[in-house]
Amino acid sequence: MRSRSSSRLLPVLGLALLLATGCVVPPAGSGGGAAQPAPSGASPAAASAAPAAAPAPFTEVVARAGEQLLREAQAAVGGGPRDLVIDPLIDASTGQQTAATVQMGQQLGALIKTRLPQWSVRPLTRNSLSNRPLLLIGTLTAINTRNARDENADAFRICLVLVDLRSGKLVAKRVERATLATVAAEPTAFYRDSPTWALDQTALAYVKSCQGSAPGESVDPGYLLRLPAAAIINEAQLAFAENKPAEAYRLLREVQPIADPDDLRILNGLYIASWRTGKKKEAGEIFGRIVGVGLDTRTLPIKIFFNPGQTTLIASADLQAQYAIWLREIAIQVGLRETCVKVVGHTSRTGDAAANVALSQRRASIVKQTLERQNKSLGARIASEGVGASEVIVGLGTDDMRDALDRRVEFRTVDCS
Repeated sequence: MRSRSSSRLLPVLGLALLLATGCVVPPAGSGGGAAQPAPSGASPAAASAAPAAAPAPFTEVVARAGEQLLREAQAAVGGGPRDLVIDPLIDASTGQQTAATVQMGQQLGALIKTRLPQWSVRPLTRNSLSNRPLLLIGTLTAINTRNARDENADAFRICLVLVDLRSGKLVAKRVERATLATVAAEPTAFYRDSPTWALDQTALAYVKSCQGSAPGESVDPGYLLRLPAAAIINEAQLAFAENKPAEAYRLLREVQPIADPDDLRILNGLYIASWRTGKKKEAGEIFGRIVGVGLDTRTLPIKIFFNPGQTTLIASADLQAQYAIWLREIAIQVGLRETCVKVVGHTSRTGDAAANVALSQRRASIVKQTLERQNKSLGARIASEGVGASEVIVGLGTDDMRDALDRRVEFRTVDCS
């Protein structure tokens, strides 16, 4: 079984090297010049992709951006037959897929099929990458248009990029703004059910490739190196969407040799598949690995949900069973490492700021006390703190699944004093 799996991965490894080297090889006719450095700020090429003066309804701005993106891409690569692969679009603040990013991908896929039927739209899989296709990536980011750091978001910024994997160059880019009320920002089921979150290196490389590059520049090499692994992970997420957790589990195990060891999409996926198929012991062991990754990177955000405005956990038997396992594993891993940890409570911006700080402190204290009951030796090595809404990630202020990460409990590795 292992040798068969290894043989399936060899072409994928070769593809990774091919894509990564392709990103620094000039396209035909370029004169062999060196690749331009990644922009440190707005560049002349990026200026043409400036956002609209005012946000507009989501479907309207996606259509407008898509039309212009295709015109720019045709001018750059021609209109001949090509495969075009959509690497699932993500929320740039969280790295998650949401209802809106899925909707955006579907709308753009339909537009391409209508406007350029000679371009074959395909999902991101190992097979679809084999011909070095055009690649569509994109991000959605909640923003405050007045740049008021202490206020909730009032719009979303859309960034769309088209990459030619034959050259490793970005060939077209558009940026738009959508009105807040027209964007469905709920995470998809996979990300909703994942126990942890972080913008790991995979997500950061994706965001940088979309937001940090201009047409004519090389795509981030880190993104291209991770693309073959991302294809298998996407196959696993498609299996999750089809309610096939066992198939998703197999694919996630298969991709591990070529993926980053701390790729949270893999670890979260293995946890979800194990939990859903009744392998509770294995789910606990996988969560222990998630804890280890978080402690090594000095921050471990966990989605432990309290009732609004209270210090009691949401009354869901399934969630509470998972919380018990999570806190047990955190207590075990912290104890084994003999490190010091600060439990940090967070809230959204809803309500009075001082009250939010006090509430987040009480919640952090409750989690701290639970860990101390799990492992009495931790008492001197665990502290708690509430920061209220001072470190929001999403910033929507909706107090539902859309901004659940703003109400997280975080475990930070700190120096022992």
